[in-house]
Amino acid sequence: MGLRESRVDLRARFSLDIYKENWLALEPRVRDALDPALRRLVRDWAPLVWLAPGEQFLPLGVTEFLDNVQSDQYYLRTRIDIESLLQNRSSFLYGRRPAGAVPVYALVKNCISKDMRLRAARNMPMLKTSVERNVFTLIQDPGFLAQRQTNSVSDLRAQILSQEQIRQAATLPRFEKVREESGCQKVHFHVTYWMFYPFSEGKTICVLDLGFFGSWPIPTIGGVCIGTLKEYGSHIGDWEHMSLYFKDNEYPLAMYVSAHDVGAFYQYDPRNGTFIYESQETRKGLFQKPTFPEKVYTAGDSHPILFSARGSHGLWTAPGKHKFVRVPRLYDESGFGTAWPTWKRLELLLEEDNEPLPGWMTFKGKWGNPRSNCHPLARLGFNICEFVDGPTGIPMKKFNFRC
Repeated sequence: MGLRESRVDLRARFSLDIYKENWLALEPRVRDALDPALRRLVRDWAPLVWLAPGEQFLPLGVTEFLDNVQSDQYYLRTRIDIESLLQNRSSFLYGRRPAGAVPVYALVKNCISKDMRLRAARNMPMLKTSVERNVFTLIQDPGFLAQRQTNSVSDLRAQILSQEQIRQAATLPRFEKVREESGCQKVHFHVTYWMFYPFSEGKTICVLDLGFFGSWPIPTIGGVCIGTLKEYGSHIGDWEHMSLYFKDNEYPLAMYVSAHDVGAFYQYDPRNGTFIYESQETRKGLFQKPTFPEKVYTAGDSHPILFSARGSHGLWTAPGKHKFVRVPRLYDESGFGTAWPTWKRLELLLEEDNEPLPGWMTFKGKWGNPRSNCHPLARLGFNICEFVDGPTGIPMKKFNFRC
């Protein structure tokens, strides 16, 4: 797509009035295209995301973000300069408290063709629509969300022990109850939960000013920087995601969790209600190889518990300090700050031929400003800038699972 074409396309596609009218009209069609069992699984297994203690840059809905940017060739550029926006704590860059207010975009790829679904529907007996409220919905207990804020892994384990006691008190496992009431229905799909933040905060590193050659990163000595602390890598717009893969069961077979340019695959163990680490991948970069925890616990017996890193928002599967780049050493910090039950406001998007998608899902440019305040080495291809390019959007990301 050429720059001239992209500018025209952006102006056409990002008229918010058109976007809002079209998508409000299209949303019921998307819901109708997804069978109730699939919609229920997408909702029941949506993650519980803990924002980090002290997080300043909260998530935001796409429509509100688009109200504050303008198309500039291949970028969505803020209408006001970044420095002014950062100085104004009420600006859109600081987002909103998310629970029930900020949408999460659930992109569903159904692996069963429409024809097969129609044939199955014709042969299927009438299903009961009422699903008994199970005893495992701990997350709806206000006491769970209002728990003491801490980074302690032992507190997380204590929550899991409480869930285990309730699980043992039940007469039937949760999934057997669901099958008894809703009947046995084949499902085969994967879903990616996309979360959007208007700003991603870069990392502060120790640098030594070499004049014409710019500032160069140097290691700290005993935790003390003998040079200058400088922040690099901030950007407007930030897409984060995790994915689940379902086949023939009321629980997922696998999960993928993304953090920066790496991600981890987990398999679900229905016997103890946890996800078990299987492998990881580095999508790009030579120095990114973090250590992912062996287990991921669930809340309410189904919602994976994830932790959003402070400032950068990469998703981690445990609280604490995570080294994700070896040279220079870069860390993420996460913990029990603000709870974000993502299922409180899900917007379903269906990845299927002839199914409607909102206009912003067709945009293939950058969701933010172009890079600025760069190191001299940027001319040689090194992405060392105070502000880097905004990220590409959902259509430019590959699926983590295949049918």
